[in-house]
This record gives sequence, C-alpha cells and structure tokens, in this order.
Amino acid sequence: MSRPFPDLVQLFDGFPAPASDVGLGRFCALPVPGYPFCAVGKDVNGRPVLLIQADNAQPGTAAPLALEHLEVIHLVNCRVQSPNAAEMNRTLTVVRCTGADRDLHEYFLRCLHPIVASLSANPSRQQISDAVERLIDLFRQLAEAPRKTVAGLWAELFLLSQARDPARLLAGWHAMPEDRFDFASGMDRLDVKAAFGGLRMHHFALEQLRPAGQTRVVIASLLTDRAEGGSSVNDIVDSIRSRIADPGLLIRLDSVVAQTLGQDWRTMRQGRFDLQQATHTLRFVEAAAIPSVPIPTPREVSAVHFRVDLSQHALPFPDALMEGSELFRAALPDRAT
Repeated sequence: MSRPFPDLVQLFDGFPAPASDVGLGRFCALPVPGYPFCAVGKDVNGRPVLLIQADNAQPGTAAPLALEHLEVIHLVNCRVQSPNAAEMNRTLTVVRCTGADRDLHEYFLRCLHPIVASLSANPSRQQISDAVERLIDLFRQLAEAPRKTVAGLWAELFLLSQARDPARLLAGWHAMPEDRFDFASGMDRLDVKAAFGGLRMHHFALEQLRPAGQTRVVIASLLTDRAEGGSSVNDIVDSIRSRIADPGLLIRLDSVVAQTLGQDWRTMRQGRFDLQQATHTLRFVEAAAIPSVPIPTPREVSAVHFRVDLSQHALPFPDALMEGSELFRAALPDRAT
C-alpha cells in the first residue's frame, strides 16, 4: 500500500489568497506535505497554482504554454508568501489553473496527485517538463467528446477498487475507452458489464462472447443503480490511489478517466452509484457459458450485437480459468484473499 497522499483540495482551502494589490506575480502557498519541492498556492484571484522548485534545475528548453484552462511558465522569479512565514524569492515552474470555476479548481488539484508523486526530490528541468506535459494532456481531454458513459466507467473503476491486485489489473486496462475488452493480458480478456434496474441484462458484441483463436474471456457482471448517497467516480479513484504506489500507473488511471469522459468530466463528482449493491452482486462467468447467437454467422453478416438477460441464468464461477490466469486472479475481490 502506498503512503497516504495529502488532500490538496483541503490544503488549498486552508489559506487565503494574497492581497489583490500585490500584483499577478505573487502567490500565497504551502509546501505539499511529504513533497517539499512542490507547493500548492493561490494567486491574487484565488485560483490554484502548482509551484515546483526549479532553483537548481538542470539546463534545458521548455517553452511557456497556454490552454483554455491551464497556463505553464518555467523558471519564473517569484515572490512566495507562506501564511505563517516571510516572503521568499524563488525560481519556480508555475502551473496555473486559469478558470474561475470551483469544479475546475478541484479537478486541477486532484490531477496533481500523480504528477507531484512522479517527481524526484530535486527534479531536473526535463523531469519537470515531462511531468507537466502529463497534466497538459489531461486538460486537453476536457475539450474532447465523451467516449463512454459515466456508468460504464464507474463499473470498470469499481472492479479495480475491489481487486486483489489493482496495480496488475490497472496495467492491463484498455488504452482506449472504445477497445473491445476492458482489460487484457496475453491471450486473456476481461470485460465488465453493469446492469441497472434489478435485471442482469447486458449488451454484448458477438466477438466478446465467442472470440477467435485461443483467447480466454471472463465477464465480470454486476448490478447497481444511481444513488444520492452512493460513490462517485472521484470516490472510487481515491480508493484505487490509496492502494497503488507507482506514479506511472496513477497517471495512467487519470489519463483513461479523462479520455473516457472528456467534456463530461464534471460527472466524476456528480454521478453516484450504489457501491454496496455492486459489491453484493459482482459475479465472474466465463464468456463461453453465456448464451449467444449461433455461430458461425453467414459471411455477409458482421458487427453482431445483442442483449442477454442473465437474471435467471446460472452464473458458474470459472474456478480453473480464474486460477490459471494472472490477470483473472488479480481481478478477484480483495475480500476473497
């Protein structure tokens, strides 16, 4: 288990913005606990900034960048004021959230977790540039069309949060949200299906249930519903983060979430689903045991999709299959260990 990462939203809310008459180049900031080379701050408009120590940064080139909601400037001479300390002049990389939206501020602060965790204690200019580029990629996704519903993403994240080995499972998570299967490793494929309204009714592509060659497929089936007091995508992402130490995997986690939701990024906090119901109804079943249309289909027929009602169907647990695959074993609920 990784060490707890500080709540940067809480840290940000805990101190005031600098006085409005001191100028745009001043910040009120506090070091990130455990990461003294980074500080979370506020500018004179109360907008969040990440300040990365660059006094001893190694030579390199890094041009400033401005996106719709993000601004990055390297090697800035700043005057930084801590709430309980004197002002200091520092050379910093300044990453500023330029939007005035509180939801956007929280998104920015939450995205900083793996970015900060990926930096060394004395980061070079190139390391800083690489880390900031990852943050830039996440913000670029905010302008993209969503590729999957928040409910579908929630179900995948739920499986990751419950998994015996979330790091191993996350390493096999799809690179693109529209991939045929949610998780893959070698010849093994795992797909998550969530149903709503009490019926275990799932939508399949024929290739998911009857794949070609030696591919082995397991379906993770669960039931859930929207619930005001349920868990959001943000809640489940936090749960996954608490169990993974590798910053690279954490960046991958945030990247796939951002790619999936795109312009619907606000649903990460707003969409809530019944965690207990999902936990109690999670089942694993071999794809070959699920009813399907007859195969082979006529040569003229392709892209076959259909729904299967598994509400009254036996869902035998594929013991041998699960034990014989590193990917499938990693997906088993942690409570089973």
